[in-house]
Amino acid sequence: MEENTRRSYSGTLLILSVIINIMLATYAGFSLRETAILRDRVEELSDSYGELSESYSSLADLSRNLESQLNMTVTQLEYYKGLAEYYSNTTTPGNASTGVMGHTTIPIVATYRVGGWFRSELKGVVMTADVELREGSGRVLVNTVPRIGIDIQTSARTAVRVAEETTGVYLGGTDVILTITSSEEAEVVDGPSAGAAITVALIAAINGQELSPGVHMTGTIRSDGTVGPVGGVLEKALAAAKNGSRYLIVPEGQGSVIVYVPKTTHPFPGMTITTYEQKVVELSTYLKEEGYSVTVEEVENIEEAYAKFSKQETG
Repeated sequence: MEENTRRSYSGTLLILSVIINIMLATYAGFSLRETAILRDRVEELSDSYGELSESYSSLADLSRNLESQLNMTVTQLEYYKGLAEYYSNTTTPGNASTGVMGHTTIPIVATYRVGGWFRSELKGVVMTADVELREGSGRVLVNTVPRIGIDIQTSARTAVRVAEETTGVYLGGTDVILTITSSEEAEVVDGPSAGAAITVALIAAINGQELSPGVHMTGTIRSDGTVGPVGGVLEKALAAAKNGSRYLIVPEGQGSVIVYVPKTTHPFPGMTITTYEQKVVELSTYLKEEGYSVTVEEVENIEEAYAKFSKQETG
């Protein structure tokens, strides 16, 4: 009797053990499957966050590009608006009987855009403006070598008028031949920014004076002789520095620039987010950090600019 009871008890324990083992194995299998599913989901989320991070970086780049284009467009619109108002109230005097002979060259800095709409950036470029004065009928002739998409005609005409008023020499009997030379074809996006430099070159040609080497300038020229603001100052400064500039002349208030400092964060493993913070820095300081020694000076009008080109030491 007791033996049967023990056997029955042992059998019951064996059955319970088997059932428990089956339950544990089932639970373990379920846990492993759920763990695998969870791991897959975590990997999917990580990939999604990675894609979102890339999208955010692309949007940040696009935002900076759009801001740059907007600033450039606003600057150009203000410039052309001022010219339209000036020319609407201007009458041209009669032609002079004799012309003026003269010649000079000056480096000009501009920017052009590379890349597509979503992935584009401004690049600075240094070109050469050759100004030649010949007896003629007051024409302003512009030539570019090689083909350069640059709106310089209006700036050149304004430069002629300002040079006349500055020197007191009328160019009605003179043809102004302006040749812009570049080392490569480029679609320049801010032609008006060469206006102030061209005006300086015209004054030097009229006066028969040479300009100091190693001096670069950016700025529009207004009808009243003041130097107007431009876009892409940072890119132009870098291009001028790489071209061997010792002095860079910029419009008043543009000796400091905004740079975008990248800031990278890692919210969790596998995810990287890069944001950009604006920082105002002195242009000369920025160039020094990039390995260039360039003196940056602001000017308000063309007389100040011409003095900078004339007073710098040659050689």
